[in-house]
Amino acid sequence: MSIEPWRLAAYLLIAVLAASTGWQVRGWKEGSDEANRLQAEQDRQALARSVVAQVAESTNKAIAGIRVANTTIYQKTRQEIVREPMDPACRLPAGWMRNINAARAGRPVPDAAVPGSGAGAGGG
Repeated sequence: MSIEPWRLAAYLLIAVLAASTGWQVRGWKEGSDEANRLQAEQDRQALARSVVAQVAESTNKAIAGIRVANTTIYQKTRQEIVREPMDPACRLPAGWMRNINAARAGRPVPDAAVPGSGAGAGGG
């Protein structure tokens, strides 16, 4: 059983065409896969840029809303007293009130109110 030369050449030509077509399709598939990977990477980068832009915008809004206020302790205390008046049922001992009034006036605290100032408190 011998194959005619023209038929053998036709078979070889078909085999070469099939192999080259397969090779070309493989190249197209690889190119398509690479394009899909690049598109996915670009989409991820665009999403990251969008998130960063949103964070920056909200940060800028928060920074713009910051209001600097310099107050002294006395002003702050006075505002609290005006806003939340003292309960009339609240009573402080007289010694505490003397200390508070002395502190407000900038006077030294009376000696009787300082612990350990009496005799026998190590003042030898």
